[in-house]
Amino acid sequence: MMLRDTNSKSNIQKVGIVGQGKMGSGIFNYLLDFNFDLVWVCSSNADTDKLNKQFVKKIKRLLNAGIIDHQRFDWLMRTSITPNLDDLQYCDLIIEAVPEIPELKKGLFLQLDQIVQPEAIFTSNSSSIHPSELSPPGNRSGLFAGLHFFYPVPLKNIVEFTLTANTTINTTATVESFLESIHRRFIILDEQSSFMLNKIFLDVQNEAFMIVQTGHCSQFQMDQLVRKYLFPFGVFDFCDSVGIDTMLASIRNYTRGYPHKEHFSALISALQRLVNEGKFGVKSQEGFFKYPIKEIPAEEPVNTAEIVEHLRQTWLTSSKQFTARAHIPIDDANYAIREYFDLPKGPFE
Repeated sequence: MMLRDTNSKSNIQKVGIVGQGKMGSGIFNYLLDFNFDLVWVCSSNADTDKLNKQFVKKIKRLLNAGIIDHQRFDWLMRTSITPNLDDLQYCDLIIEAVPEIPELKKGLFLQLDQIVQPEAIFTSNSSSIHPSELSPPGNRSGLFAGLHFFYPVPLKNIVEFTLTANTTINTTATVESFLESIHRRFIILDEQSSFMLNKIFLDVQNEAFMIVQTGHCSQFQMDQLVRKYLFPFGVFDFCDSVGIDTMLASIRNYTRGYPHKEHFSALISALQRLVNEGKFGVKSQEGFFKYPIKEIPAEEPVNTAEIVEHLRQTWLTSSKQFTARAHIPIDDANYAIREYFDLPKGPFE
């Protein structure tokens, strides 16, 4: 179900964010606008002294510009940016946002379980790994859930809140109140329907890839068509932006339980070839495309209308199937899908 913003007050006071990538930094910066004591743990490779100096410089600038007052400035000065997991000891909620490597995430939560107070709630921002696969054993399993924000965090007002079979009612209520207090709308999913929004787009991505493979259009033409007629972003440039290695790991996770997973084998093989060649997308300056890319309009294929309609029907069918599987009300599904795809209307409107 989807819960609207309410006036309920979260009993979470201190929040820890682990990970300094675009999601970890995005969640940290978003939460700065709310009344939490924040601890942002970055890797030992990060220059936390530099990050702290930049942060203090930023909030001093806000103070001098009259955007925040002295009271708010003093509150923000309590923020901790650190490489030390021990600094998370007294957090009420932990949000993990490290790379999509199961062993890395599992090891992190095992460490945190020995550090953080027993009643603290652990959540993972993973976009493809079920929370039950990451949860430490024992009592913490009832205090564990998935909390999947989308990038960019300030602009994507939707979060997938995924419950495990062990997530307690109290944990669910506490995280709901937290999300409401930070003005984030969300859908509650079980692990059978987890990562619903990414899976809907995967169905479209896979169909687009197969159309290109059969020679009906080029990768560039496909992205041009998708951006013009369907979504604000293309299929292949989306993969390059996220990272080919990240996309490969995610798609393998999404499809491993699919009865028809061989339907995605060609796309998976193509992603694996790019990874083997060291082509990880924008971050390596080459993936499906070379960067910086020259946006020269390509002539549309003769069967443009057929291609666009096929992809649109794929999107609609997938949206219906995943919405029904997750038992989400139509209005809520429309909102979530509309927000994810950055569209004025959802699939059922």
